[in-house]
Amino acid sequence: MTGAGKLQLPASCDPPGPQNPPEQLVWVIFGATDHIGRSIAKAALSHRDLVTTVGQSRGDTLPSIQSPFRAYTDRYLPLLCDIRIRSTVEDVIQRSIAHWGRIDIIANCTGYGVIGACEDQDDYDIRNQFETNFFGTINILSASLPYFRTRQRHQHQTSTSIKHEPGSERSTRSPEDEQQQSLLGGRYLIFSSTCGALGVPGLGPYSATKHAVEGLIESMLYETHAFNIKATLVEPGHLQPDDDEDNIDASTSSAEREE
Repeated sequence: MTGAGKLQLPASCDPPGPQNPPEQLVWVIFGATDHIGRSIAKAALSHRDLVTTVGQSRGDTLPSIQSPFRAYTDRYLPLLCDIRIRSTVEDVIQRSIAHWGRIDIIANCTGYGVIGACEDQDDYDIRNQFETNFFGTINILSASLPYFRTRQRHQHQTSTSIKHEPGSERSTRSPEDEQQQSLLGGRYLIFSSTCGALGVPGLGPYSATKHAVEGLIESMLYETHAFNIKATLVEPGHLQPDDDEDNIDASTSSAEREE
């Protein structure tokens, strides 16, 4: 902590600064029109990252997605999809790669829940919760995991230099190579819920979908560990929606104007 009371990261963790600018990341955010997804998109854009903001083709339009982020037209790509339909999710992934050249982080902020006793919810509502929350997550993984696996293998191949010494098959790597090899294949930010850790009265089917999502992601992590593909499960409780304004907060806007 500095004398002015400002928190400062220790040099040992290689914090970003004037001599070490943060790397610009590429995000794909599903559910970017809801308050959680919109807040994450705003935060990423405020850090000068590149963002594909994905809305729901059932209820959103491209103008409605563009409205909250129009101050950053050169750093975000608005798209629509129905997360329940795999082909539309695949289209988002492919168009994002074609537009930005790569993807670093995929966030799934979509979610659908119906309040009611377990026996009172009809078949359509129960199935739609699973189609959106669980199968939607599977569709995202199926569309993007092959890309992340291939990307990590490519990074490994291009960052490793092999030198053969006479009489030895041992390979040596420079520190730069070791640093490159530690690059992630990709990261997922998956929004579950406190309902994914415990059952909640009136939200039985919704809780079941979130338990399923958590089991899916935890199993996937074992399968993708060797590829350095990471995932973070977030379990929010009740949240207060953010301010649905067209512009990001005043401090962020000021920072943008200073550039």
